[in-house]
Amino acid sequence: MGKDTKVAFIGDETCIEFFRGLGADIFPASTQKQAYEIIEKLNLLEYGVIFITEEVFDSELFNRYILDKKLVVLPSLKSREGKGYQILEELIKKATGMKG
Repeated sequence: MGKDTKVAFIGDETCIEFFRGLGADIFPASTQKQAYEIIEKLNLLEYGVIFITEEVFDSELFNRYILDKKLVVLPSLKSREGKGYQILEELIKKATGMKG
């Protein structure tokens, strides 16, 4: 990422507010639809990576952004579904050449 590349966080405001202090752009969203609308409005060329909390993540809605390696799902302390952990595990396996 270049020095002018931005980082964004999308999700529950209480979970992502901390990252504003680190210079990231934050976009509060409480539903998958809100998160999708935010991503659709962003200029993706400005962002090196966009983190999204698993509460507002939907694999069908956001699949193309994951494939473009722009979107990273953050595991949640609130959710028990484990979507974020599963996706991160898959990405680590692909990156290291491990087979599941």
